[in-house]
Amino acid sequence: MSGFANSYAPKVWRGDATLLPIVHLHAALFTMWLVVFVLQNILVLAGRTDVHRRLGPWAVGLAGPMLIVGTLTAAAVTRRGDRGIPGVEFADPGGFLLLNVAAVTIFFVLAIAGWYWRRNSQVHKRLMLMAVTGALVGPGASRLPFASGRPGVIAPIVIGFMLAGPAYDLVTRRRVHPVYLWSLALAVLGLPPVVALFAATPAWHAIADRMLR
Repeated sequence: MSGFANSYAPKVWRGDATLLPIVHLHAALFTMWLVVFVLQNILVLAGRTDVHRRLGPWAVGLAGPMLIVGTLTAAAVTRRGDRGIPGVEFADPGGFLLLNVAAVTIFFVLAIAGWYWRRNSQVHKRLMLMAVTGALVGPGASRLPFASGRPGVIAPIVIGFMLAGPAYDLVTRRRVHPVYLWSLALAVLGLPPVVALFAATPAWHAIADRMLR
């Protein structure tokens, strides 16, 4: 959120006409998710798992709209020629489109998986954590004032968040929970260098052309 407070918020305050309406909807939905995510963790720490469970269906209900709006927003900004942001730029707009689509899809898969395994607290909490750290951190981290335009700073921040959960497991449990292994494998597909490889394929070019018509 700090990253977008540095880039998105000033544009809102000065009434920047380049901000598309769907960008505001995107910002509202994703901010709402982060607020609910923090609240859900606070409720568990406070012992109010009853409230946590009642709020759960409303929280996971955001995942579907986030997938749809995230994809539509990615297509909208790509149509105007966006190739990325400083420090995370692609040779063509299709790469930036895939980066955003991959991120929101990975988030959706992990969040829905977390909901599916909600009765297994050890699996549930790790999937929900990875939905955020493995898919949503990158766009915000790359917009932080001290990281913007510096791939050498952005990459360690993103990877650090992705590995925070597994590292905690390793320190406190002496082993990494298996759910981290496959969720990390999925999250890696959303990293810019990996996305660039897929974005260069004829198959993705064909898909991107259809999405951007």
